[in-house]
Amino acid sequence: MKMGSLLRKRIGKTAAVLVLMAALLLQPAAAVRGASLPSIVQLSSTYTYDEMIMDIAELTAMYPGIVTSGSIGTSVQGRNIPFVVLGNPAAPHSIMIQSSIHAREYIVSQSTMATIEYYAMQFAAGNLADVLATTCFYIVPMANPDGVTMAQSVAPDWKANANGVDLNRNFPVGWELTSGAAAPGPQKFKGFTPASEPETRALMAFASARNYSCYISYHQQGNIIYYDDDLTSPVTSALSTALAATVNGINRYAMVNTTGTNATNTTTYGGFGDYVLMGLQKPGITVECGSAYGARGQSQCSTIFLKNADTWAAAARLFAQY
Repeated sequence: MKMGSLLRKRIGKTAAVLVLMAALLLQPAAAVRGASLPSIVQLSSTYTYDEMIMDIAELTAMYPGIVTSGSIGTSVQGRNIPFVVLGNPAAPHSIMIQSSIHAREYIVSQSTMATIEYYAMQFAAGNLADVLATTCFYIVPMANPDGVTMAQSVAPDWKANANGVDLNRNFPVGWELTSGAAAPGPQKFKGFTPASEPETRALMAFASARNYSCYISYHQQGNIIYYDDDLTSPVTSALSTALAATVNGINRYAMVNTTGTNATNTTTYGGFGDYVLMGLQKPGITVECGSAYGARGQSQCSTIFLKNADTWAAAARLFAQY
């Protein structure tokens, strides 16, 4: 994109963002407070792929009509990559959530599963009726199951999939601009071709299968909310900013605007967020939870869950207005 065109786009985005931010600042984020710890999903010790599969089965059995599940595809090593549908699929709005695209950041799979249980309990009890009526959540709680298994067993700092490809650099949007490692390994290798990995292709298909209102991607670490991008439309930019502000109003993570970053730091291209924001032109945020990843961050899992659980309802209420 030429500099003049990019500048005009940024000016347009800035105006839209200022209007929406002003509206947000005038009212507190709406959310149900006080999530309690789950009874099925444990938060105290390492949460494996097999444990997640068992918990999904138990939740679907316990909450029929509220929790259903399926598979978005299979990993390099043949593991099913599960998705969970939480709520009423006939609801007019939908939100996609994915966690643990980076292997060593597997604690967010655990907190995501706990959040699924929390909302299932609330919906079954007749609470959050407005959220249930307006929004259905489509959740991929562990996008990189092979990598997670490796990180939990033999390579604690591993971020990539079983092929040594960093899935969050393997998406086709800006892939050709992405730098990093030159060969397969634990992190930063973008793959030999864009969307070369089955996990990447499965996420792309799932992300584009519905007209989602927004996307939330969970990572570790930093207590940060990344939002916006260089090449999004003014509307997408404004809605991403509104989503970030809404989530920040609950978890109090720092908001970091990535506009301008991608123009000078090409390593940020090729990610799931780039695919959503620039490829699909849909609002989305990346939430970096906690201050440590893997086993070093296990003690923070309950806190991560409690700080973020109510953000899903808040996001649903935000987009129910549109």
